[in-house]
Amino acid sequence: MMKKNSVLHLITILTFAGILGVFSVWNALAPKETVSWNENRTLAPAPDLSPSHIFGGNFDDDFETWFSDHFMHRDFWIELKSMTRLGMGAIENNEVYYADGERLVSRFASVDDTVVQSNVETILAFSEEQNITPNILLVPTAAWGASETLPFGAWDIDQEALLSRLADAFETVNFIPLLNDMPNDPSLYFRTDHHWNEQGAYYGYKAICRDVLHKEPNRFRYEDAGTSFSGTMYSKSGAFWTSPDTIRTILPETPVTAVTTLDDGTVLDGVYNPARLKEKDQYTYYVDGNHAREDIHTDVSNGKTAVLVKDSYSHILVPYLYTEYEDLILIDLRYYHAPVSDLLTDDCDLYFIYSLDNFTSDPNLAFLR
Repeated sequence: MMKKNSVLHLITILTFAGILGVFSVWNALAPKETVSWNENRTLAPAPDLSPSHIFGGNFDDDFETWFSDHFMHRDFWIELKSMTRLGMGAIENNEVYYADGERLVSRFASVDDTVVQSNVETILAFSEEQNITPNILLVPTAAWGASETLPFGAWDIDQEALLSRLADAFETVNFIPLLNDMPNDPSLYFRTDHHWNEQGAYYGYKAICRDVLHKEPNRFRYEDAGTSFSGTMYSKSGAFWTSPDTIRTILPETPVTAVTTLDDGTVLDGVYNPARLKEKDQYTYYVDGNHAREDIHTDVSNGKTAVLVKDSYSHILVPYLYTEYEDLILIDLRYYHAPVSDLLTDDCDLYFIYSLDNFTSDPNLAFLR
């Protein structure tokens, strides 16, 4: 009996090892992708097989990362994991909540007070040095706007209290109280992405018209530009069964002509890049996404200039703002390290436009000078 059990154990071990070996070889020889469109990122390249790297480098770590990134049917396993978590009662995956209405909402659970203090002090010192009063527009995230859709047990910081605290800190400049205009409404944010949508951005424009431009907002209409947008929360959560969002073109009732010049010299006719609608991140349809600097010249012909120090939340706001200025200069301090002060004139409007979570965590405002 003992001998029979030993044989069975050996057969079991050999069978398991054989399956594992065949599967590993099959996985290694299967065609490899360079990009995961669902995860919206570049996959790890094959590790260097040189002797120096194998014996003296990080070959083990590189191989593990490469093997994981190119595991067969990777998207299926990622989606299965997310679906299993949801089925077992989990309310989030990778810090993305499964909210009502097929809505995927990023957690905003903590604030780096050191970064907050530094960013506030940097902006106040810069405004004093340049003798300019900047306009501060901080946008609450979907964790606030879609709070009524969050699952039971979801917890995020009190964004209204944080905005009130920042309003006090910025009392000597023009802090735009966005929540005076913007309702707590999930429809103002994309369902699969972390940005506000064209409806949400309109409230930002409306607040700017009231507190900066001192005029009534212009009128706009909207056209669907793309109907297959699956954003960053879709990629991060693994909830690949979620239906996509719609990207819309924002058209002023009184047409405005514009030319956008990107930092690499590329020129766009208008403030949109239709070619981006063929890519995974269709939000880059708006002003071509992230660049160090973008210059927009319009036929508004009022001599007014706006300088926007910003993150990507401002991109969908630009199709509203460009109807108010002859020139706009968009600066992203993650990539732009020349003096912003060189861009300022005596009569320009200076804006700082950030999502609230990014403003409280991004250290790149330290490059402001």
